[in-house]
Amino acid sequence: MFRWLGSARRWVRRPLAAVLLIGALAACGSGGTGAGPADGSGGEFHARVTGKFGTTTIDRKPVRVVAMSWTDADLALSLGVTPVGIAKANDTPAGLEPWSETALGAAKPTLFDVIGGDPIEEVAKLAPDVILATKDYNLTRSYPQLSQIAPVVTYVDAVNSDSWQQGLTNVATALGRATEGRKVTDDTQAQIDRQRSAHPELAGKTFSYVIAPTAAGAFTVNSNQDVSAKLLAALGMRLSPTVLGLPSSGLPGRAQISPENLSVLDADVVLATGSPDALADLAKNPVFANLTSVRRGGYVPLGYTASVALAFPSPLSIQWALNQVLPKLAAAAKA
Repeated sequence: MFRWLGSARRWVRRPLAAVLLIGALAACGSGGTGAGPADGSGGEFHARVTGKFGTTTIDRKPVRVVAMSWTDADLALSLGVTPVGIAKANDTPAGLEPWSETALGAAKPTLFDVIGGDPIEEVAKLAPDVILATKDYNLTRSYPQLSQIAPVVTYVDAVNSDSWQQGLTNVATALGRATEGRKVTDDTQAQIDRQRSAHPELAGKTFSYVIAPTAAGAFTVNSNQDVSAKLLAALGMRLSPTVLGLPSSGLPGRAQISPENLSVLDADVVLATGSPDALADLAKNPVFANLTSVRRGGYVPLGYTASVALAFPSPLSIQWALNQVLPKLAAAAKA
């Protein structure tokens, strides 16, 4: 899903270049969902989920589920449903994010590639009862064909714009797991709240988040609606007012900064994500290296997996991030 941006490989999975590293649109919407007795308890199963392309009706409780992204797989797995097919995470050895792989256990679903387009024939061969496509970056093109195979659960407003809560609610409704969905939502929020209370050093701390730095400069998150920014805010942090005031580039939620102006990134905590080479070059930039936060240890470089966990949150990736990323944020905030 991501290719590496660099001399040898590009750090941008599928058409996600503009999503995580340079332009993830993250105006977390609150789209609508309607359902009948979608928890499967009594009566004939019937669920309705409203999304970008209209209302999807599911008239039998799904057994065979296909996930068109790793986030869709995460949502199903968090509800106790194992997909029969999952879109590959192409930059991981197993084709799965580590939290997804852990949740799958011994299960071996079919993995398929979605770079360049959704593999319609491969999906059809899996004979799905429902197709989960809440994070499918090819969906504008493939929806007419996928919807001929099985009911498709889509994003509400735009790809990667729905909150993780909205995505989970819609998937839970479609799978007849509404009760489980509410419990997973409550449990995940409780984990976030507990960690926020356990780390008072994060409260009110400002942060900036550099995306895909290059020799020509870098992009930085400049919107509170960014998915990663919302998750960090849920932990008590706040996006630096300085970067919030920066004009957006052609990519909503992203400001572009030239190398000589990287000083605007200074905050209590500075995060950056990109290829290893790109992060190494950023650390060598004299303006960046001289940031107060960097000099005192408030800089947190994030590898690909950590950045994905923040940028495409699900109950599974959030738990992983709380275990793997939060300690680094806490240490930087204390520095």
